[in-house]
This record gives sequence, structure tokens and C-alpha cells, in this order.
Amino acid sequence: GVLYTPFVRCCPPGVTRKVILELCESNGIPAMEDDINKQRLFEADEVMILGTMSGPVRVTHINEKLVKDIKAANLTEQISKLYSDAMKEEKNLYDIF
Repeated sequence: GVLYTPFVRCCPPGVTRKVILELCESNGIPAMEDDINKQRLFEADEVMILGTMSGPVRVTHINEKLVKDIKAANLTEQISKLYSDAMKEEKNLYDIF
């Protein structure tokens, strides 16, 4: 699959989004920015949201409508594992105090 992320127009690009895009690039996962409207969300095989603490989280419903086959959310799981592993790598850790 391909990871699509919306263009950043109204706010600064997020750090987590940047990390996810870098992980996709370094692991051969196609990723691109594109305009994403509500119809494209309903037609998507998978939908995920990103959070710094949670990483990628699969979206199962949009407006009470099931997102295609949530059991086949392979890309979300793959990216979630890559993110989790990257956050545990010694080179990515730093003291905050």
C-alpha cells in the first residue's frame, strides 16, 4: 500500500508525521502528500491518525461508517511497529532533566 498524508497548509508540520515519513522512506514504504477529502477517507483501505505518545493508531469508523476491512490493516500495523521500535532505539533517546 501507499501512505498518503495531507499537505500541511494551516499549521506547522508535526514531528511525529516527519518521523513516520522518514521511517516509510528508509523501509521502502511508498508515502506521499496529497489532498485528502472525506470521500477518499471513506474509500481508503486503511485510515490512521498519529500522536506523539501513541504513534500510528488505526481508525475503525468514520461517522459511524466502518473503514473497509479493518482486519486487513497491515500498513498501519507495519508502520506502528517501525515507530515503536524507533522510539526504543538508544540513538533516539535523550535526557530531559
